[in-house]
Amino acid sequence: MSKKQATGVDTRAMLPLYVSLFVSLCASFFPWISIPVLKYSQLPVTYTFWEMEQCVKNIQTSIEMGGRMRMELFEAGELEMLHKISMGLKGAAGLLILFMVLCGVLSYTMKKKSLGYVRFAFVWSSLMAVAAFCCIGAANLFINERMGRESNFINLTIHSYIQLTAWQYAQLILSVLMLIWAGKLLDTQAEYEVQKYIERSVKKDRGVGKRTLTAMVLILVAIPFVIFFGIFFLNDRSEIFISLCIIGLAMIPFFMVFEERKPQAREILLIAVMAAIAVAGRMAFFMLPQFKPVAAIVILAGVGLGAEAGFLTGAMAGFVSNFFFGQGPWTPWQMFSFGIIGFLAGLLFRSPGKRSGSRKKEWRHKILLCIYGGLSTLIIYGFFMDTASVTMVGQDLSWQAFAASYATGFPFNVIHGTSTVIFLFFLTIPMERKLDRIRKKYGILEV
Repeated sequence: MSKKQATGVDTRAMLPLYVSLFVSLCASFFPWISIPVLKYSQLPVTYTFWEMEQCVKNIQTSIEMGGRMRMELFEAGELEMLHKISMGLKGAAGLLILFMVLCGVLSYTMKKKSLGYVRFAFVWSSLMAVAAFCCIGAANLFINERMGRESNFINLTIHSYIQLTAWQYAQLILSVLMLIWAGKLLDTQAEYEVQKYIERSVKKDRGVGKRTLTAMVLILVAIPFVIFFGIFFLNDRSEIFISLCIIGLAMIPFFMVFEERKPQAREILLIAVMAAIAVAGRMAFFMLPQFKPVAAIVILAGVGLGAEAGFLTGAMAGFVSNFFFGQGPWTPWQMFSFGIIGFLAGLLFRSPGKRSGSRKKEWRHKILLCIYGGLSTLIIYGFFMDTASVTMVGQDLSWQAFAASYATGFPFNVIHGTSTVIFLFFLTIPMERKLDRIRKKYGILEV
C-alpha cells in the first residue's frame, strides 16, 4: 500500500528567516575577534564589534605588562587609525543588523517578491565577514612586522596573534549558501505546482547512486576541509563548532534517502540506537586503553544500514562519547576517523541480502569483515589520530615530528585493531541478521 504526504514548502521558505536571525545575533552579541595570547593574562580573550576600543586598550595593557606580544606601544597616529577602523566596523555592523531584520520580515511576508532585497542583505553580510577577515589579516601582518617576525602561512594562521572566531566563518558560509539557494527556497508557488504529493516507494539497490556520490564528495573533500580549516584558522579552539559542522554535512546524504518518500521515526531511531550502542561500548571498556568496540559497531552499521548511515553513526559516536571522555581538538578527528571506517565498510560490503545463504558464505563474509576492521582501525584511525596529535601539540610540523608520532602510536593502534577484530568476530553474524530482518520487514533506509 502506498502512502502519500504533502511537501513541507513553508519550512523551506522559513530558512532565510532563520539565517537572517542568526546573522543578527552574530553581529549583535557573539564575539568575532579573539586574542589567544591574552589568555595567559587576566584580560578578556574574545571581543564583539562593539568592544573594539577595549580590545585595543587591552592589547596595550598586555604589552605594558610584558606579555607575549613583545613590541612597542601603539603611537597616537596608529591609535587614531584603529579608532576609525573600529567606527567603520561598528557602522557596518549596525547596517547589517538593520538589513537582516528587514530581510527576515520581508522573506516571511512576501516570499519570492522579496528575493532581490534578500540577496542584497546576504551580499552585505558576506562582504562584512570578508572585510573583517581582511582587517584581521592586515593586523597580523602589522604586528609581525613590528615584532620582527616572519609573516609565513603558519604565523598568519595557527600562530597568529589576532584571530576570528567560528561565528564569523559560520556567517560567511550561511550567507553564501543563501545567495545561491534563496530563489529556490522562496519560490513556494513552484513547489506547490510541481510537488503536491510524493508517493513512498521502495526501489532495488542499483549500485552507487547520486546519494552515495554526494556523500563521497562531502566526506572526502568538504569534511577534511572543515577539519583543516579549524586547525589553521580557528587554532583548534572551536571543536564543538567543527564537530557540529561535520554532523551537519554527514546528515545531508543520509536525509537524501527521504527525497522520494516520507521519513519514518523508526529509521532515524535505528541510527541513534547504533550510535548509542557504540557510545555505551566505549564507556563499558573505559578501563582498557584502546580496547574498544566502537569501530566494530560503526562497521556493522555501515554494512547493515548503508555507507551514509555508517558515517553518520561513527561521527555521532565520536561526538557524543566525548561528552563523557572529554571534548577537545581531537574530537573532529575521531568523528571523521570512525565515520570514514563505517562509510568504506558500507561501500565494500554492500547488498546485505547477497550474503545470506550457506554457513560457509557467512563465515567467509565474517572473516573478510574482520580483516577489514583490523586493517582500517590500524591504518585509517591510527593514521588520522596520530596526525592529529602532531597538529594539536607540535610547534614544528616537520616529517620528523610526524614519524615520531606514528612510531609512538603504533602499539596502541595494534591494540585497537585487535580489539576491533575480536568484537567483529563475535558480533558480525548475530547483529547483521537482526539488521537485515529489520530492513526487510520495514523497508528501512531503502529508496
